[in-house]
Amino acid sequence: MTKKKYEMPVNLNDYIVNRMKEKYISNTELARQLQMNHSSVLFMLKNPGMQIRRLWTICEALDLNVFRYLANEIGIENPVDSGNILRDAEIENLKKEIEDLKKERDLLKEVIGLQGR
Repeated sequence: MTKKKYEMPVNLNDYIVNRMKEKYISNTELARQLQMNHSSVLFMLKNPGMQIRRLWTICEALDLNVFRYLANEIGIENPVDSGNILRDAEIENLKKEIEDLKKERDLLKEVIGLQGR
């Protein structure tokens, strides 16, 4: 069985390098901010598979949101979490059930009150 190769729809490394140019931040300066070796930063910026933790620190160092950029590039406006949809439906069902139980409770109180007279 062959492994399916996934291609990134955008090149985040180019996006990061462009931001570095905008902010006049050199590879050496970025390495200092990330507390990394200069050669490691060069390797990282050439490697298409960057780790999320490293991306996070780069975002902080460059005041850049690559995650929003990625979402915009692949057209994700409001990603739908099916877990949230199911949870919302369950909450609505529980609210209705609570309302029904309150009505039943009030009716039972009324019946008990009538029998006590």
